[in-house]
Amino acid sequence: SMTDKTIPTKGILKRSVNTTVKCSQEDAFALISSSDELHLWLKKCGAVPGAKSVDIIKGPYDFIGAKRKITFESGDTAQEELLSYNSSANYSYTVTKFSNFLEKLSGHGYGQLWFDNELGETRITWTYTFKYKNIFKRAALSLFLTFVYKKFLNNSLKEAKRILEKK
Repeated sequence: SMTDKTIPTKGILKRSVNTTVKCSQEDAFALISSSDELHLWLKKCGAVPGAKSVDIIKGPYDFIGAKRKITFESGDTAQEELLSYNSSANYSYTVTKFSNFLEKLSGHGYGQLWFDNELGETRITWTYTFKYKNIFKRAALSLFLTFVYKKFLNNSLKEAKRILEKK
């Protein structure tokens, strides 16, 4: 399993979603980690806008330290940097430079994705960790993660599953 020393364990809130897809681990990893195809499955859900485009700042996006900037349909942007990358198995990244209200609550997010073979299918697990700025902001962030963001993550995995099972 992926243990990442750079992901904090204190002062954080964490949410996890997963799905099982009838496809190979390689295909699932290729779609989810692709910068060109991100907009196909990271879709608007409730208050969270979908991805519109991705610019590689330092690439290709497949090594520790690689960076990309995501522009959302709302015009907001965020920067992702790879913390670990194990092709077809897992990767993790940090998210900073949010231009939306998340910057006020957190300013620092971490994503981890695992791809596991289960009886010929692929289980995708996506964990999101946010560092909160202070105890007052923790409550607002917690509500947002539970009622808004988790739905967005689930919905995005559902879209990815739909695309992968159509191939």
